[in-house]
Amino acid sequence: MSIMSHLLSIRTSTYITRNIFRLTQNRLLSSTLPSSSKTETPANILPNQIPSSEKKKTKYNISWKTVSVTIFGAASLIGFIYYLDQNKAKKRKVLQRAAVGKMAIGGPFSLITHEKKPVTDKDFHGQWILIYFGFTHCPDICPEELEKLAEVTELLHKQKNKQNYPFQPLFVSVDPERDTPELVSKYIKDYSPHFIGLTGTRDQVADMCKHYRVYFSQGPKVGDDYIVDHAIVMYLINPNGEFVDYYGRNKNAKEVAYAIEQHMNAFKESNK
Repeated sequence: MSIMSHLLSIRTSTYITRNIFRLTQNRLLSSTLPSSSKTETPANILPNQIPSSEKKKTKYNISWKTVSVTIFGAASLIGFIYYLDQNKAKKRKVLQRAAVGKMAIGGPFSLITHEKKPVTDKDFHGQWILIYFGFTHCPDICPEELEKLAEVTELLHKQKNKQNYPFQPLFVSVDPERDTPELVSKYIKDYSPHFIGLTGTRDQVADMCKHYRVYFSQGPKVGDDYIVDHAIVMYLINPNGEFVDYYGRNKNAKEVAYAIEQHMNAFKESNK
């Protein structure tokens, strides 16, 4: 009997505690309603005996406006987080691509400018350089690519105040037998006053092309004329003298300029 009494006592205590909790909860909820809608609950009525109309007033206290604001805020937060993640992924991809190519392409060179000044790769450290290999007698492809290089240059120069390092386009001749400094100087001025033209001896040009994995080969002569077959690509080098990226004929000027700007921003962030 003592065990039964003990169990009955626990059950009774639980019932009383539950009813007291419900009564307290309903009073707290009803206190948030306007004074005109409050109704006194007789002391002798238990919480589970409160009229159904009173329960409806206290049960739902959330408006559609609150729900809409909450959903909109959550969606905005999720969208912002997604945007940050995408930006981080793009920057990470740029840095990874740059790291892969550092050991494969680029290296020292020693040539002569279109102004007959000897230069080496170290003279361009502290600048972003975009290198195009071609020749002045090229009938169609080189002019197209140099026009694109000129447009890229103009687009990036408009953004130069946002960058810490200047941008310099280079034209490197793969036809040193014919492309003298005077001829290169005249040739590049037709495209942009910002170009620097480079030439040299055949060995000097061949040595640079070897470092940059640029193929070139002189074709058969027709009289004194001939065509030079060569790789059609632009190479981007960062201010540390390291290869970063390359661009072929499939990229237009705006795409190239945008890609370079992303590399510039990533370089700035990594060197803060």
